[in-house]
Amino acid sequence: MEAAYPRRVMSLLPSATEIMCGIPGGKQLLVARSSEDVYPSDISHLPTVIDPIIKFTSLADIDRQVSQKMKDLGTLYVVDKQKIISLQPDLILTQDLCRVCSVDLMTVERIAAAMHPRPVVLNLSPVCLEDLLDNITEVGEAAGLQRQSLGYRQSLEARIAHVKDVVAARSPVDTRPRVLTLDWVNPFIVGGHWMPQMVDIAGGVPLLNPLNAHENGRSHGGKAVKVSGKDIVDARPDIVVIAACGLSLDTLRKEIAALRQCAEWLTVRQSVSRIVLCDGSHYFNRPGPRLVDSLEFIAGFINGIPDLIPKNIAFEELGALE
Repeated sequence: MEAAYPRRVMSLLPSATEIMCGIPGGKQLLVARSSEDVYPSDISHLPTVIDPIIKFTSLADIDRQVSQKMKDLGTLYVVDKQKIISLQPDLILTQDLCRVCSVDLMTVERIAAAMHPRPVVLNLSPVCLEDLLDNITEVGEAAGLQRQSLGYRQSLEARIAHVKDVVAARSPVDTRPRVLTLDWVNPFIVGGHWMPQMVDIAGGVPLLNPLNAHENGRSHGGKAVKVSGKDIVDARPDIVVIAACGLSLDTLRKEIAALRQCAEWLTVRQSVSRIVLCDGSHYFNRPGPRLVDSLEFIAGFINGIPDLIPKNIAFEELGALE
């Protein structure tokens, strides 16, 4: 007897939506998304069931808003419980890694518990590239797309292996560049989890959030960590990659320009020879399939191998201070 698989899938986070859309046949199963799910563009017709309660203003102000709302409400999202129930999903994709990134797992499970029949809630909380690949397998199995998800996973694994091969051929260990990745700039926040791992695979030395081996045999950094300008200068980075969480390259460019009078930022600018701005909305911070694109970018940029850099990633290297 054929197993019964869900055919109505609801995604509450952009990375899970990208996984569903990357698995052949997965996009057609989606019945709802979060308002922050804007990729791929042809899912815009799907209804949204969660919305953020804060809007971007500036780097410093959004940091203040996040801290205040988390203190006051414990969440940054409004959930449309009735719409979720009315859409009758069989499978809900969510996460428990970052309460700033999406609605918390406990809220989703409470809503699911009130539904009849109760949908499966799949928690996707990757902290490294291997976890991301496992998430693809888990989503495929939960959605009845095991074979399709295997092929998709293997295609991403092949790209990761290619980066490792190219870097091994081009980057002697004693010339590895010292690389700092920033999730935010005012205040300075160093990228965590998969970011140090990607810098290491790309042939760099991750700074201020070290790569650590864990009991499961996988290596990754800790949570994102707030640092000072002095910490950055003292770390002596050769390259700083700035991909502010949730910000497009255009928005980040404007915010960086507004920091011209910030003494701490100017100190960093004067001390680091190479600083590159990247799209942190779609890449680097979103633990979906395009982390592989992000890995390819880092490897290509820090090693001077432009052919590795995906054409779809927009970036801008800052020139010298005048």
